[in-house]
Amino acid sequence: MNECRQITKTANCNIIPTKAAIIKHLFVDKRSMSGRTEDPEDVVATQNQDALVSWEITQEDRQAIQERQRKAFAFFTETLQIYGVEELIFCFNGGKDCTVLLDLLMRYLRQENISSGDIPMLYIKSGDSFAEIDDFVEQCVRNYHVELVEYEGSLKEALTHMAEDMPRIKAVFVGSRDTDPYCQHLAPMQPTDNDWPPMMRLNPLLQWTYHDVWHYIHLNSVPYCSLYDRGYTSIGNRSNTIPNPHLRNTDSECDCDPDSACSCDPHGYKPAWKLEDPTLERAGRLPRK
Repeated sequence: MNECRQITKTANCNIIPTKAAIIKHLFVDKRSMSGRTEDPEDVVATQNQDALVSWEITQEDRQAIQERQRKAFAFFTETLQIYGVEELIFCFNGGKDCTVLLDLLMRYLRQENISSGDIPMLYIKSGDSFAEIDDFVEQCVRNYHVELVEYEGSLKEALTHMAEDMPRIKAVFVGSRDTDPYCQHLAPMQPTDNDWPPMMRLNPLLQWTYHDVWHYIHLNSVPYCSLYDRGYTSIGNRSNTIPNPHLRNTDSECDCDPDSACSCDPHGYKPAWKLEDPTLERAGRLPRK
């Protein structure tokens, strides 16, 4: 979730707050989460042996990630000194940053003997979303045993409806980093703007870098959406996202010995974690028309 213009009513919004029961908003477009038959091999990508060989993480990197995790856990502790667990929710869009936030939060809750279902997951469904993202969200709900709350519309619209339907929620965890658009001046805890539903934005990943995110994922074997293995580095919707052109395989990279097997596709893309320049993270995002 990279809308940083601070955390409106919508005609396309639905809520599914549940472990078992399903409650739909008055304006819901009644559709299932995914029209596809789920294939776990396609939904969740984890690093394979080839990836581990070429992805070298130094001891310095490991120590940096350990420190990042320590600070995140301290942030969660501070949050629970201010808010009751029943007043919290976390935004999840299936992207890499939110995936790290989800894994960190679930690890912390286990450490504190708090049920993973006590802090629900807010997912904003779009008719233009990638099927792989929708499927991955479902997979995470099952794997982490979290409660799913689903709306359609913009972030602002979703939070407006959520504030009406779940007035107990006072603060929302968001996976924003300070290199995301409009996020460079965010504070770790920052209230929403006056024209938004009043609640606190909680941003524990602000200082994390692009490579921090991938280091954490690989070091902790965290499942992630399969789109990242296909060259996507920043995922929005189907209409505004393409694989990062800077990860396109070149002909020279795919020159192979004719007597040996070659798995390189000259028309394919390297995985997201091979992007060397983090400033190019959003190069696969198309400009708004």
